[in-house]
Amino acid sequence: MVPAKESLVKEMLKTVRIEAGDEEDCMICLEELEVGFDASRMPCSHTFYGDCIEKWLRQSHYCPIAGLRCQP
Repeated sequence: MVPAKESLVKEMLKTVRIEAGDEEDCMICLEELEVGFDASRMPCSHTFYGDCIEKWLRQSHYCPIAGLRCQP
């Protein structure tokens, strides 16, 4: 696997606050994204806990759900 460039990781991840009705699971750690917590959203609109997706992107430059190459 090819990691994403560190500058690209910071550029493409958008911090979002999980609100009521947005409940879903982080598909990396499989924990529920809790209401009121900050998460990171990728350009493909998939949302993960920030620590999880940053660690993932240091190993691979593909979305863990869609398999799409990460681009800002």
